[in-house]
Amino acid sequence: MPLEIKHIYFTESELVNALINFSVLKKQFIEKEDVSETIIDRSDDISVTLRLDETLEFENDKVTYSHAEVAASLFAFCMVSKIPLPRRGIKELHANDEKVFVTITLEEEVNFEKYVISNVLDNVSEFRG
Repeated sequence: MPLEIKHIYFTESELVNALINFSVLKKQFIEKEDVSETIIDRSDDISVTLRLDETLEFENDKVTYSHAEVAASLFAFCMVSKIPLPRRGIKELHANDEKVFVTITLEEEVNFEKYVISNVLDNVSEFRG
């Protein structure tokens, strides 16, 4: 049973861009220049807080995105960037000391009874003439 594990790492700039684009759905219009700091809560349920310019009049001059919102924004970022995401597989959001990343685990069932290696040597002799 082959197991594929894929990690997609995002720079802070990519993370901020994804969250700003996601904010439009929440009717919050933020520009990248409005963000003064990115705070990543690396607990089990990762959340991200963007500290904003005080002239925007957000509560406490910040906006916080839940685990689900961060994941949704990064999946949308991948789709727009044409980064392939399999439909099947377990998708998890993680963060280490350096970056936020998505892990995709895909375990495939293989029918070994149908797995056959053909004899390619017959074809090679035709080319050697």
